[in-house]
Amino acid sequence: MREKPPGRDQEWLEALFDLHATTVRAYAIRRVGHDAADDVVSEVFATAWRRRGAVAEPALPWLLRTAHHVIAHEKRSLARRLNVRDAVAGVAAGPAPGADSASRVLAESVLAQLAPTDAEILRLAAWEELTPAEIAVVLDLSDSATRSRLMRARQRAQKLLAEPSAAPSLRVVPQLQGDLS
Repeated sequence: MREKPPGRDQEWLEALFDLHATTVRAYAIRRVGHDAADDVVSEVFATAWRRRGAVAEPALPWLLRTAHHVIAHEKRSLARRLNVRDAVAGVAAGPAPGADSASRVLAESVLAQLAPTDAEILRLAAWEELTPAEIAVVLDLSDSATRSRLMRARQRAQKLLAEPSAAPSLRVVPQLQGDLS
């Protein structure tokens, strides 16, 4: 039987969960939605328990990197299942569901036009409010590479936002004045 690292017992895991579960869940919700987020959180903390000797301090970047890997694995699995289903049914994949607000639509539109790593770096910086050093841990990059990628990703996103075609066409409905009866 393998020996556990000193101080990494059930109390350690419970404290780790209490401290970071909400942040890991928010990270997962923004990437896979509410329905799958709890499964991601469970898998992340199960991995932390299995690999407790590898969990770095501070633990949050390590946990988010693990969530990133869990989500990527789930997306690949889902894509394979959907491809098999579509091949059997002879149906093409449909569009992704729409967003709730115009700003969300615009942000997703810009992120979709960026390289996947650029989009993820911007999500980690803006949505998760991670520092470049923490982003480097999550994406397994060097600090200097992360800083330069973050700067270039911001520049590319700003350039896309400045283009007139970047804004989705939103119809403005005029407000009617007075009684319609």
